[in-house]
Amino acid sequence: MQRRINEIEEEDEEGYGRTSLETVRESPFEGSSGTVSLSGEDNVYVGVGKGDSSMGALRWALDNLIPSSSTLLFLIHVFPETHFIPYPLGRLAREQASQEQLDAFMSQEREKRRTLLNKFLQTCSASKVKVETILVESDSVAKAIQDLTTILNIKKLVLGIDKSNARKAKSLKGNSVAEQIMRSSAAETCEVKVICQGKVIEIEKPATQRSPSKPSIQLQPKKDQSSDSFAWFCLSKPKTTS
Repeated sequence: MQRRINEIEEEDEEGYGRTSLETVRESPFEGSSGTVSLSGEDNVYVGVGKGDSSMGALRWALDNLIPSSSTLLFLIHVFPETHFIPYPLGRLAREQASQEQLDAFMSQEREKRRTLLNKFLQTCSASKVKVETILVESDSVAKAIQDLTTILNIKKLVLGIDKSNARKAKSLKGNSVAEQIMRSSAAETCEVKVICQGKVIEIEKPATQRSPSKPSIQLQPKKDQSSDSFAWFCLSKPKTTS
């Protein structure tokens, strides 16, 4: 599996396809280098998270949407914004925590993300597929992914859904991430595949076409990088001036 050097650094270059937690590092995305095309027509994007359905979605994408070795696959992982940090007597607002407390908590969260994403990277490695990771900090998973489809002009998106939510989706009673995206303007410009237990399921789209909404967040490199986690692209709310 080919990788950008700023995403995964191999301790042993001879060990092709091996990924270890210790060698996955977080560093700024070199967007001007020209080495990666985020909006390529053949790029495939897969939403991944803690649920088992994410792995099913990834495996389906690897089996069905990777036509050649030149296809680039992006793993999208949305994690919540940090508003509070754990404290022995409860929770502290982020603004009230000391820098030492905040750094310790953020380090733990990066470790959790690295552990979570490593299993997906290993699956891509076994298939010898070129892969990048996009980590998005947002309290709304569906809105973050919807905005990302607009920002990056995503054409192929794969999402997993569990059996329980799939049943609700067919009866139009659910509100899963996959359903929200399928019923948003993103589904009008992007081919979205929703996977449940290895099969594509149909989710009804809006009866009328919606005009694309303007993204509330923008893509930019993250500046305060640590040396012990994934390389990632940061989505953040644009600053406004009065």
